[in-house]
Amino acid sequence: MLPIDPHNEMAYSFVVFGASGSLAKQKVFPALWSLYRENRFPQGVKIFTFCRTQLQTKTLRLQVLPYMDLDKNRDPKKYNRFWTNVHCVQGEYDRPEHYVALSEAMVRQEEKHSQVHANRIFYLALPPVVFDQVTLNASRKCTSPSGWTRIIVEKPFARDDVSFRTYQTSLCNSFRESQIYLMDHLLSRQVMQNFFALRYSNHLWGETLNNRHVAAVMISVKCELPVQAGRADYFNQFGIIRDLMTNHMIQVLAMLTMDQPYANSADDLRVERLKILRQVLTPNMGDVVLAQYRNNGREADPAKCGYTEHSYVPKDSFTPTFALVVLHINNRRWSGVPFILRAGKAMNDSKSEVRIQYKPGDCDVFHSESADVRNELVLRSFPTEEVFMRMRLKRHGEDLCLRESEISLRVDDRGPKGIEGYPGFLLNVFQGDQTLFMRTDEQCEIWRIFSPILSSIETDRPRPLHYDFGSRGPLQAYRQAERAGFVFFASDEWHQSEEALEYTVKKSKQLIGPHTAFKPVRQPRSVRNSKLSSKS
Repeated sequence: MLPIDPHNEMAYSFVVFGASGSLAKQKVFPALWSLYRENRFPQGVKIFTFCRTQLQTKTLRLQVLPYMDLDKNRDPKKYNRFWTNVHCVQGEYDRPEHYVALSEAMVRQEEKHSQVHANRIFYLALPPVVFDQVTLNASRKCTSPSGWTRIIVEKPFARDDVSFRTYQTSLCNSFRESQIYLMDHLLSRQVMQNFFALRYSNHLWGETLNNRHVAAVMISVKCELPVQAGRADYFNQFGIIRDLMTNHMIQVLAMLTMDQPYANSADDLRVERLKILRQVLTPNMGDVVLAQYRNNGREADPAKCGYTEHSYVPKDSFTPTFALVVLHINNRRWSGVPFILRAGKAMNDSKSEVRIQYKPGDCDVFHSESADVRNELVLRSFPTEEVFMRMRLKRHGEDLCLRESEISLRVDDRGPKGIEGYPGFLLNVFQGDQTLFMRTDEQCEIWRIFSPILSSIETDRPRPLHYDFGSRGPLQAYRQAERAGFVFFASDEWHQSEEALEYTVKKSKQLIGPHTAFKPVRQPRSVRNSKLSSKS
């Protein structure tokens, strides 16, 4: 938490560029209100909007109301006070004099209570087309003369390595790296901190996270909703790989696989993250599966149709709504371990998780036919934040046979909960904590990894495979992951589509678990032994 300013000399200005857009209304203002409601704002914060639309505070207040999650019993008075801190400024993004007006508005508020130090945060909730104009004018006309200035940038971070160089040049010519916060709002601080503690503070896991013990890693981000009308233009232009893999998912991979930082600081962590990104090999199209959801023929809801059947999507669109990419890392620790990135829309459920799958034991004295059963370390950030491990324990009863079990590695959740999600990231910016924010050179390496396959997709326009709305993706993705070295378990897939379920159960080496209806019933060891002895 920020220290209390006893003399109230520190002013904070938070500027939302593009405040009339959906990102600002649905994400930024609810996050700002959440911090204000929980008394996590530093003293003296004023919020400014800057957009081309003639916007008034009372109008904006009505527009964001559906997203603010208000409690009628405790929030009304505080909510009214929150809006007294919001000031709207109208201006064109390419007019320097309008930024002068914005700066003057901030100065008036900063000097109102004799606050002599002024800190400023710029949040760019903007389309990339105006990005260079805003960064240039904001840096020249609106930076603080008596405090620090920081800038938050939301994805998309350009389209490929070529366009990112222009993007990076514009950003870095206007602001220093220490001022830039490339934000991935999907990242879970709680889960990643739990993983760091697990790996670096416990010999058991610290010594086994390497290619001698790990067979495969899968990073999944699944969404049960289709592409929404408000995001259709963006999504059809950028696709699922740019939307999720070139920021959130590859950042998670880097934080899972990097070496231990020299010190517990943001700079050292980002150095190690950059090192591992430089060691990720560039995939080819043979490592990729692309698919697009289609009408499953069973849904009565007209919104649950095929991607190209939406009224807001071009009928000839080949934009993939599902992608699986297999990556490899060229270093001593992780050489030979496949890292499988899987993301999709309109799937069976919404889930964001990492599964670190361990190699099976050399000998299974209990069930020789299940020798490929594996332990898994699971880091789940959505719908719940948890860390657990798949284990095998003895089944209840007299016979010595095994069942699947889980060991929860979650921290005690009975204490006070921290600020997570969007509000947590904004609080990190106020605190100057760049731990979970990417540097521009990290993003350069990410585009180096993905640009070749993105270029092939745009040039060759391969026709994507199809999967049913509400299913768990195309069967070919399962086969690709299995060829790479990942094993699917029936207990994870019991509620999925019939086609994928049949394949998974057939291929699964899982022992009897909670969903026995979908697994072969194995006889107790004593019965098998008696049959063998009778045959002999």
